[in-house]
Amino acid sequence: MPLKISRRGFLKGSALTAGALSLGTLGALDFRTWAKTNAAAPVRRVPTICNGCGNRCGLFAYVKNGRIWRIEGNPEANGNRGVLCPKGHGYLHDLYNPNRIRSPLKRVDGKFQPISWEQAYQEIAQKINLILMENGPESVFWVNYPQPNHAYALRFMHSLGSPHYFTHGSTCYTARNAAWNHTVGKLPSNDLANSRYILVIGRNPAGGVDLGQVKDIVRARENGAKLIVVDPRHSETAILADEWLPIKPGTDLALLLAMINVMVAERLYDARFVKENTVGFEQLEDEIINYPPQWAEKVCDIPAATIVRITREICRAKPHALIHRGYHGAIGAQYLNSFQTARALAIANALLGNINRKGGIYFAQSAGLGELQPTHPIPAGPAGPKADGTGIPGRYPLGSYGDGISHAIPELALRGILKCGFVYHHNPLRTNPNPKRVIAGYKKLDLLVVIDPVLSETASIAHYVLPASFYLETDEAVDTKHSGKRAQVSIQQKAIEPLFDSRSGFQIICDLAKHLGSARFFNFTLDEANELRLKPLGASLKELRAKGVLAVGPSWKEGIGKLETPSGKVEIASATLEGLGYPAIPRWQEPLVSPDPKDLHAFRLIHGKQAMHTHAMTANQPYLMAISRRYDLIRLWINRSRAEKLSLKDGDMVEIKSLVGEGKIRVKLTEGLHPSCVWLPSGYGVFSKHLTTAYDQGLSYNDFLPTLFDPTVGHAMSSEVIVQVRKV
Repeated sequence: MPLKISRRGFLKGSALTAGALSLGTLGALDFRTWAKTNAAAPVRRVPTICNGCGNRCGLFAYVKNGRIWRIEGNPEANGNRGVLCPKGHGYLHDLYNPNRIRSPLKRVDGKFQPISWEQAYQEIAQKINLILMENGPESVFWVNYPQPNHAYALRFMHSLGSPHYFTHGSTCYTARNAAWNHTVGKLPSNDLANSRYILVIGRNPAGGVDLGQVKDIVRARENGAKLIVVDPRHSETAILADEWLPIKPGTDLALLLAMINVMVAERLYDARFVKENTVGFEQLEDEIINYPPQWAEKVCDIPAATIVRITREICRAKPHALIHRGYHGAIGAQYLNSFQTARALAIANALLGNINRKGGIYFAQSAGLGELQPTHPIPAGPAGPKADGTGIPGRYPLGSYGDGISHAIPELALRGILKCGFVYHHNPLRTNPNPKRVIAGYKKLDLLVVIDPVLSETASIAHYVLPASFYLETDEAVDTKHSGKRAQVSIQQKAIEPLFDSRSGFQIICDLAKHLGSARFFNFTLDEANELRLKPLGASLKELRAKGVLAVGPSWKEGIGKLETPSGKVEIASATLEGLGYPAIPRWQEPLVSPDPKDLHAFRLIHGKQAMHTHAMTANQPYLMAISRRYDLIRLWINRSRAEKLSLKDGDMVEIKSLVGEGKIRVKLTEGLHPSCVWLPSGYGVFSKHLTTAYDQGLSYNDFLPTLFDPTVGHAMSSEVIVQVRKV
């Protein structure tokens, strides 16, 4: 039976997590009796960081009688400023999820057997040493979703001599980062709260959820700012907007080129800023004449008059106006033209003269953590490049070496280049494109070690599973996730003792290193490392532990200064890109694929988040899944007019089919979607039978997406897929 809850019940459960979800540990004791008996017990407040998604919001965990009683947002944290989203409130219940792994596991004859930590470490070390002797350090990789421990994971890989440290970036944000880096020198932030005109293209902070940005958008709106949202779907952020422009997916570049055309043709740009702080404007003038609004209207389905109007409006508000810097959406890792789209977006902002200006795009203050040497030496590191081709001319020269191309791992494994892998706080079998190919690649490995609290899809095929402690059970490395007008450091802290035989990610990394002969690079405790890393910032570990978040360093100051580009200025035209064989100025580039307009069944498949789920991680949480079911959210969105041509009614079951996958799901008919596409919510489609709540609920867009690599940074082009939709 699906779990049924009311809003009141959900909030009550969030406040009384332990009592509601750990009755099994209380025997036959009635919850009401327990609550009454312990009502007067003292409450301890522990500052820590939420781990319900990659935003890692600051929070306070309240502990009563050794159990989590409730949580609330830390008002000092830049990222969330005192509030928490449904993911944060719901995910904390997974502390008591019955699907959690209780001890290390070893696969024996296709089944898992519990073993001790020491046995696990010894056997893993023996197998890795053989792999290293036979295949060299380049055959070992590590991949993780962002965690405070990434510096130590990288240290571990370098101690083995391997270059193969990966993040999930190639399926998320690498095109955006590369474009900003090659235009203004680094990735900036959005000063939304002080902006007078906000244009959001292919980004959905209210569905993400980026709580700090949502608060800033609301504040700006209250102060009279105008908000325009450009998105194929009427998103959660569009609900807050003055205007929603349903753009044809994959054509955001055309819109931006046309806006730049209007800025240049009508001399609406900030001429002084352009003259003093940019290079290549003359080349832009020559190129941009090819992209008038009348041309863009035919490409992106936004009327030319609307393009002209919003361009004039945003220019009147300059420099206190901005086009959102973007994230995963249209410019992150979605289309063949995502890199050029992000470049055009950066240039359009520069023409507004808003770079590092109040109400515009600004360079957030960041905390530079200290190093551990000379007290604790660092490994020499790898001798060669990554096998995926990141940073290599002729392959993916603009790829991020720090992130790598994680969805290339299965290909490298199938070719025999990678033999052994560690997967930490990540689930590539579910979150990478083309799962059949991913499964084949990861199963080809001689050794797969997964560090996870549950038996995810990836953990389910591992040779060894090491149970990571839940975030409320462990201390971890200091973090600098949340930058802003002033830099911050934060820390994840243990609120209660571990319920099972699990260990922190930091401890697991150190233990693995010591068993593999790299103890000299990990001859420190977590506290010692945290103290050393905080030292240059003048921050005290004791004070950080007490507050959870500390502001460090100077406050942000307006003014552009010298940028971290070859010219020291905004590179409207990039000689670096031209030297690598890419256009110095963004040009129109068609998406890789497009649906046949004559085929009634052909659609582009796009995707996005719902506010209560993070990828596939939170789908197994009963309270969060209950919200999905209660509000009937596990459906494929389809434009009503297109649906009617297929004789579809709201709630009908359809079959989706692409070149690599197929599945069935119910439809939601809506006017809030561009007719050329269908939209799937992220976070569903779990196929691990060990995750009993999430199993077989909905579909994932990755089920239909072939393995793709864009030619600039190697990202996954996650919306370059055409599907056939037919009524069942």
